[in-house]
Amino acid sequence: MKYPKKEVEKKYEVDQYQRDSLFAELKQFCTFSIAKDNHDYIEVTEWANGEGFDIDIETSQRQRFQLSWGQYEALKHLVNIIENK
Repeated sequence: MKYPKKEVEKKYEVDQYQRDSLFAELKQFCTFSIAKDNHDYIEVTEWANGEGFDIDIETSQRQRFQLSWGQYEALKHLVNIIENK
């Protein structure tokens, strides 16, 4: 026994955000290191909730990670200690 097809309209909830994002080619920063290819880049995109950001680094091996603003402050603090030894 065949049942008639019932048209069901699916409603999906979708959120749309506009986020700040910045992009730079790495060759201008990494003259002697990983940025041998002209297509290497870094992109930083702020989270929609403003509590941190995503970092994408494209080289021969793609790297993606996330930091909250607190984690970023801790990282800056530790790098500053290393730079000022």
